Amino acid sequence: MHKKRSLVDVDRLSFTSKKGQVTLFIILGIVILLAVVLVIIFRTEITTTKPGEVVPTTTGQVEAVITACIEEIGEDALFKVGLQGGYIDVPDHILNDKSKHLELAPTIVTPYWAYWQTTDIPSLDFIKEQLDDDVEQHLASCVFDPDKFLGIFDIVERGPVLADTEITSSGVEFNVEWNVEIRNAKGEVVSEVLNHKAESPVKLKDAYTMARRIVEVEMRDLKLEDITQDLIALEHPNVPVQGFEFSCSEKRWNVEDVKQSVKDLLRVNLRALQVSGSDILEYPDELTYYQNHYLWNIGDTFRNSDLSTTFTFEDSYPFSFQVTPQNGRYLKSNTMSQNSEFLSLLCMQGWKFSYDVSYPVLVKVRDETTGFDFKVAMTVHLQRNFPNRGESFLKTPPIHLSTYSDDVYCEDRSVPMMVRTFELIENPDTGVFIREPLPGVEISMTCVKYQCDIGESLYDFGGQGHVAAFQTNFPVCAGGIVRGEKEHYKEDWKRVVTQDGREIELDLVPEFRFPTSQVRVVTHNFDDGSVGPATELEDGVIALVSFHFDKEGTLLGPGRSHFHSSESLLGDIDADVAAAQTMTFLAHADFTYSTDVTLLKDNEYIGGYKGNWTVPWQQVLNAEEIVIHALDVSRLPQDEVALFSLSLAEQSNLVPVPEIR
Repeated sequence: MHKKRSLVDVDRLSFTSKKGQVTLFIILGIVILLAVVLVIIFRTEITTTKPGEVVPTTTGQVEAVITACIEEIGEDALFKVGLQGGYIDVPDHILNDKSKHLELAPTIVTPYWAYWQTTDIPSLDFIKEQLDDDVEQHLASCVFDPDKFLGIFDIVERGPVLADTEITSSGVEFNVEWNVEIRNAKGEVVSEVLNHKAESPVKLKDAYTMARRIVEVEMRDLKLEDITQDLIALEHPNVPVQGFEFSCSEKRWNVEDVKQSVKDLLRVNLRALQVSGSDILEYPDELTYYQNHYLWNIGDTFRNSDLSTTFTFEDSYPFSFQVTPQNGRYLKSNTMSQNSEFLSLLCMQGWKFSYDVSYPVLVKVRDETTGFDFKVAMTVHLQRNFPNRGESFLKTPPIHLSTYSDDVYCEDRSVPMMVRTFELIENPDTGVFIREPLPGVEISMTCVKYQCDIGESLYDFGGQGHVAAFQTNFPVCAGGIVRGEKEHYKEDWKRVVTQDGREIELDLVPEFRFPTSQVRVVTHNFDDGSVGPATELEDGVIALVSFHFDKEGTLLGPGRSHFHSSESLLGDIDADVAAAQTMTFLAHADFTYSTDVTLLKDNEYIGGYKGNWTVPWQQVLNAEEIVIHALDVSRLPQDEVALFSLSLAEQSNLVPVPEIR
């Protein structure tokens, strides 16, 4: 029994041994087969990779280079899109037309998305197409840069670059299909790469949408025009619009100073403008004006705290500016006179000016999460003090002509002319006539709306001896005005047509100013034809003193009714008004002036003076005081006051003429 069982065990062991050998061979066969398959796969694999996938080392290095190139090209394209209002390459029809872009630097322009009544806004689809084209155009040259792989790999294109950029609220995704074959240094194909992707966190879509919304709301509401109108209407001391002043002294403003003041107001205040719903700086509670006017609601549904805005105007930007009426280089007030049977002169200065302003504003929308800036520009237009983008109503040149400013016009000088300047002292009534060369006269020329500073007359100009003159080239003008000005002289001007070799003579008349603080008005009570002694003006009484001198054949400028006139306000008036006034006389000779004095109390006529007053030059030059006499009829019945006013010139003989002491 024992032996038999042993035999069986031996047979079972023999079978098991044979079975193990077969299994071993099968395993070895499978291993060999797998090895062969793997070799074949590694030699012929086609790989589709995306960033972050685990890929063979060779493929990963190439894909990293391609991805880096896409990122580099994409970021550069996004920068240009942001800088140039949605354009990678600004179209020629915009680039070559200054009315359609704002030049930020010699090689950098930002297109106007809105100018006058026209909007020209590139669509988001158009921007996407530009990004696609830019990647397709530049990717190969970036990847095939020989420095990228240093001869380790050889990249062979197997198809064109096809880009499909996605612009979303979360960023920009650059999807690229480009089949490239990768070979090693032996020329063996290592891999093929087909699909590629790079991402940018820049929120281009949100920035674009906000910029577009700002422009659309501006075209509807004219917000920037309203701000411009408000800044001018605030009556900055150097930006007069409309008003009056109880004064007899002419007010005037230099046009260039006014222009610069308007530019300064815009430059400073536009930066304070913010958009509701964006990332803003809260205005302090005390700045209620800014809270109400400089927080712009572009839509109740707009909310994006990741974006901020900046509105910019700079001195270097084009600026078209015209204010009317103007007298040469100045804006001047007019003396307002009210004539009635009782009141011969109400001494007030009045002014009303109309502004035409056109200028560009640069709008920068910033993605605060990445620092990406999206810039657009648009023009702003104020006409006759009111917001108006309509070209058909325009009096001033379009914005693209604004660069043809006074400076540009005045620099184009091609007509040589000479201006001679003289001091003229003339009184036809007494036969005085003295005309001598006068140096130091500022010469300017006005042609339509342009004002040019020409120069200053010099004594012995060009070695000519006893002359005062200035010779230079003038801009071409078919109907200009050449004007001469000097402190303490009446200006003179001549109408001219520019012509080679022409000589222009300007005669400036000297003036002498006497402070009204050294002038007293005394009154004499008038009753039944008798005149009382001189007494000082009572409290509440105002004296309006005016005198003028006329000379036949004198060409008077706009707003002038006499060759020379002076108006002063004395008595119970504001101290600042009194301190600013002077009486102005013609200098260096004796002159006789037609003189009027009007006495007012509570706006009622209570007397006056009317007569001729001869002013000796030497006396007024050395005077310490001037005393003016007037008749006071405040005690007469009203009907007698009316009769008195009709015979004022005759009754004035009862009191002394003005005294110079």
